[in-house]
Amino acid sequence: MKKAIHFINERLEEVIGIAGLAITVSLIFVGVVMRVLFKSGIGWQEELSRILYVLVVYLGASYGIKSDDHICVTFVVRKLSPKGQRILRIATDLVWILFNLVITGLSLDTYGRMQQTLGETAVLMIPLHYVFLIIPVGFILLTGRLIQVLWQRVQTFNKEKLS
Repeated sequence: MKKAIHFINERLEEVIGIAGLAITVSLIFVGVVMRVLFKSGIGWQEELSRILYVLVVYLGASYGIKSDDHICVTFVVRKLSPKGQRILRIATDLVWILFNLVITGLSLDTYGRMQQTLGETAVLMIPLHYVFLIIPVGFILLTGRLIQVLWQRVQTFNKEKLS
């Protein structure tokens, strides 16, 4: 059980994201080859690659939080003292968490409405509400990672304050 939790914490987004991106790129490549060489395409290839790409984007955003790879504007931050930088980082993380919670709520509301309309994707006939579920799940992952990072920052800040 401990290994499974460790894997989920350390590698889940990375493994699913790499697999999803590899499948997406492969599907697009096959689609291009089919169109160029055989003058016909695969109907479901484009739709599935689009859905997988959206999934990979949200997983990548979550992974970017974990690895601290998101783009940030540092012009003002660099003017602050190290303590000021840490305080600002904690404050911006709190604002980001609040934003994610709002978006999660709105996207869950949209998901609920999509469930009632029973629309489906054109070719694969996947209920659209499953596709729209990627957004709240993605923001839940983002928020979870942000809370982890914020907790680590606060712990580090408290340790530095005590010493």
